[in-house]
Amino acid sequence: MDITTDFLSSFKKSIEKSSRNLIGETNRLINRALDKNICIGVTGFSGSGKSTFITSIVHHLRYSNESQLYGFIPARDNKILDVQLKPLPGCDLFDYQKGIEALANKPPQWPQPTSTLSGCVIEISYKRKEAVSNRVFGDSSVFCIEIRDYPGEWLLDLPLIGQDYWSWCQDQIELSQQALRTELMGDLLRLLQMQNPFTILTDTEINKLFELYTHYLQQCKQQGLTLIQPGRFLLVDQSQEILPFFPLLSLRQYDQKTLENAAENTLYKVMQKHYMHYVNDIIMPFRDEFFNKIDRQVVLIDVLKALSGGKENFDDMMVSLSRIMDSYHYGVNSFINKLTSPDIERIIFLASKPDRVLSSQHESLRSLVSDIIMRVCPQSVRNSIPIETEVACSVRCTDDHDQFLTGISIDGQLGKIEPPLIPEKIPTDEQWKLTKDWQPTELMPPEVAGLKQGVGLPSIRIDTVLKNLIGDKF
Repeated sequence: MDITTDFLSSFKKSIEKSSRNLIGETNRLINRALDKNICIGVTGFSGSGKSTFITSIVHHLRYSNESQLYGFIPARDNKILDVQLKPLPGCDLFDYQKGIEALANKPPQWPQPTSTLSGCVIEISYKRKEAVSNRVFGDSSVFCIEIRDYPGEWLLDLPLIGQDYWSWCQDQIELSQQALRTELMGDLLRLLQMQNPFTILTDTEINKLFELYTHYLQQCKQQGLTLIQPGRFLLVDQSQEILPFFPLLSLRQYDQKTLENAAENTLYKVMQKHYMHYVNDIIMPFRDEFFNKIDRQVVLIDVLKALSGGKENFDDMMVSLSRIMDSYHYGVNSFINKLTSPDIERIIFLASKPDRVLSSQHESLRSLVSDIIMRVCPQSVRNSIPIETEVACSVRCTDDHDQFLTGISIDGQLGKIEPPLIPEKIPTDEQWKLTKDWQPTELMPPEVAGLKQGVGLPSIRIDTVLKNLIGDKF
């Protein structure tokens, strides 16, 4: 009887949850059709500051009267009446409250980075601007902003959907010949080059090579490289089973047709099967159920980190950005598109953490981002949708003194910071020499009294980001 009762109780809860999700999805689609809902994706490579950015955006909107958002008219003119944070069906709730509590600690701490999908719905009640609408519908309305937060590493996996295992291995062979990657691979390079694709390995042997390859990818990440595939090998996510696979770096010695006709238990066929499982069962559901619902996209770029990493890391970041541009569908969303398969209608590439350089250098930083995007984004895409480049700081940590900055380093010491000049274009060989020994200072967040009660966060150009993202919706 207890088993039956438990089963029925569990079944009832499952039905109730499914019903709530269905109702929530129906409401979302109706709001999209009426232009009362927009979905914004937020991504960036590891360390770019996604969690802090989303925490800052939510806080600025919740307490817009205290946030000095002079460039965002709804906040400037006190049109925002109320802001509620609600869960986004289908993914974990972005923990804004935990992020604010971290920033309000003594000493303050940075919000914990997210390594899986998360999101929230920001429900904004605001004063209408149309006099006729006011008489018919009342003087206030509601607009919902879906925030979808996902790791940039997952975005880099999307190109694998159109790439078979053979082609992926050819890419990895090319990458393995780069000096830094060759050094990081060490003995693993020889091990992957000597693997005979027609041999049969035990599960233990496959898992050992898989562990070595995963460790190599982690080292790439630590060295500041961004073109790392598969991206989920870098992230701990127990909710999805990943079958182990790695590139075979000897495939240029073999005929592809012969490999395709090999026995199913050979190393090549096992790796191919595991690769396709990864593409079909992990990447494609992410694309279809999460990524393809995004209307507007924010891509955070830690340009300063890339500059400090040297030319090889910088070039690697540019290749990564070029590849992810191919993952988007572009266009202006029609009424039908809003309900079925919305296109990306706007992208903002955001240079994060500009408080690590002098304010007089912010325009140079934005110019540098623009030059990067001109190189990696095809003209056809730039002609079809707005692609913005911006500089913004989610939480400002420094004070500007014209020739230097002051801030509290991660070890709690107040210090003087003298950053280099930032090039306005992709650096020349001579300019690379100027940043050779420079590393951006790791800083603590500032102490802000009353933060949990609604005091505004110090920031840079968040109002401009909000204007570009959602200013046309009010």
